[in-house]
Amino acid sequence: MAGESKEENLQNLPKIRTRFKGIVESISTDENPEKSRILVKDIRLLVSGRKVLHAQDFYYSYRFRKQNLKQGDPVEFDARIRPDRRGVSSGKIRLNYPTKIYKLGPDQASLFPESR
Repeated sequence: MAGESKEENLQNLPKIRTRFKGIVESISTDENPEKSRILVKDIRLLVSGRKVLHAQDFYYSYRFRKQNLKQGDPVEFDARIRPDRRGVSSGKIRLNYPTKIYKLGPDQASLFPESR
């Protein structure tokens, strides 16, 4: 990986909806729900553990709120990989439409429990 360029690295990522894991860095709530955001850091592919993004800002949707997440909580989710033209992530890609969101912990089950 030392000799790979960023473009070559991006081409090796899956083109379909994929499972990721990360850590909740911060949650910003607002009276207007459309302005509420959640920052997830250290985003990795769930299966391989390969780091995909340092951090990305997501809309704090009902699915995220339902998990009762707090700063430092591990979380896993499905998302699509797209080029980042808006600057919402820390890399050249962004993750779109997170679904199947689960908080990981001793009392919470993962979609794939063996991948912890």
